Amino acid sequence: MKKGYYVHFGGGKTSGVAKKIAMQTAEFAKYFSMEETLVQDIPRSLPKRVIGLLPQMSIERAYGEALERIAEPDFLYIRRAVADKKYVSFLREIKRKYPACKIIVEVFTYPYNRDDFGKWDTWPFYFKELLYRGRLREAVDRFVTYSRDEVIFRVPCIRTMNGVDIEKIRPVQKMRREGDAIHLLAVANFQRHHGYERILQGLHRYRGERKFRLHLVGEGPEYVRYRKLSEKWKLSEQVVFYGKKTGEELERLYEKADIALASFGMYKLGLDSISTLKTSEYLAKGLPIIAGCRERALEEGDPAYYRRFPNDKSAVDMEQVAVFYDELCGREVCTLVRQIREYAEKTVSMEAVLRPVVEYVQDNGK
Repeated sequence: MKKGYYVHFGGGKTSGVAKKIAMQTAEFAKYFSMEETLVQDIPRSLPKRVIGLLPQMSIERAYGEALERIAEPDFLYIRRAVADKKYVSFLREIKRKYPACKIIVEVFTYPYNRDDFGKWDTWPFYFKELLYRGRLREAVDRFVTYSRDEVIFRVPCIRTMNGVDIEKIRPVQKMRREGDAIHLLAVANFQRHHGYERILQGLHRYRGERKFRLHLVGEGPEYVRYRKLSEKWKLSEQVVFYGKKTGEELERLYEKADIALASFGMYKLGLDSISTLKTSEYLAKGLPIIAGCRERALEEGDPAYYRRFPNDKSAVDMEQVAVFYDELCGREVCTLVRQIREYAEKTVSMEAVLRPVVEYVQDNGK
């Protein structure tokens, strides 16, 4: 059995990322002997941290300890980190010690300049990237991307999507088809790329006869902004804020939904298409989805339970949301949930999305 290491750089600090790493590692373990390796950051004094911001300097990490733990690998699956001198040297050293080892780096967002380096305090890391990421091709065999790119930084790509463990996600039992309101649900750690101000603005501008109920579940940097917009536009009867929910409380909120909301602010990151973990989870729940940009998991089969709106800052046309809902109402609810769930199993199950990576590792060629 081939031996692999899942290497990440503190990326498991957030619950969503930690969950994804665990799912991916478990899937690889079905085919390979797997170990998870965390390359820890090394605490430094303030002066050393300041000096470390210079482009030619590196983020201090325990690369030496990681190298000691990695023994006779057939492949490394690495969750991308900022490219700097020591990061590149770490990959080169793996390649020097184990020339046959396949080094695979997951680029979970691409292009990522505006996503990773869009804030004023991230510019030092941007210059490190510019200086060193072109050298990754000296050690990296494949990038895994959720974009449509075939080559990134002159390295061939394995194209796939964000996946979930379908078996651990309970499908909704009965989407609402009661009363006269259309219930929209978003579950997220609200970031600027979610763009739900477009939904709030759409509700504010809507003058039609249909009723809408927006359920916002989560916290995050944009939470306060959404609340202020809801108050400003007097949407308190239409918008409900729940904060962070888990377990059965969250399951009950999923049961309220007619339609789930994907991201509507990817234009802020300069992205036209995306593959998000949350969209995969919505599909696994069996929920229809509306989105503000191309979602790879949904575009592949052009399913009738998905509606895409323009990828810009315009308010979402709630009349079109109502039209989409009415189209869904022509289907029997339990059948629709089953069809969406089956689509998820074929496209975004962890088995499906990691299959091309597994096949690449198993291929004895290069």
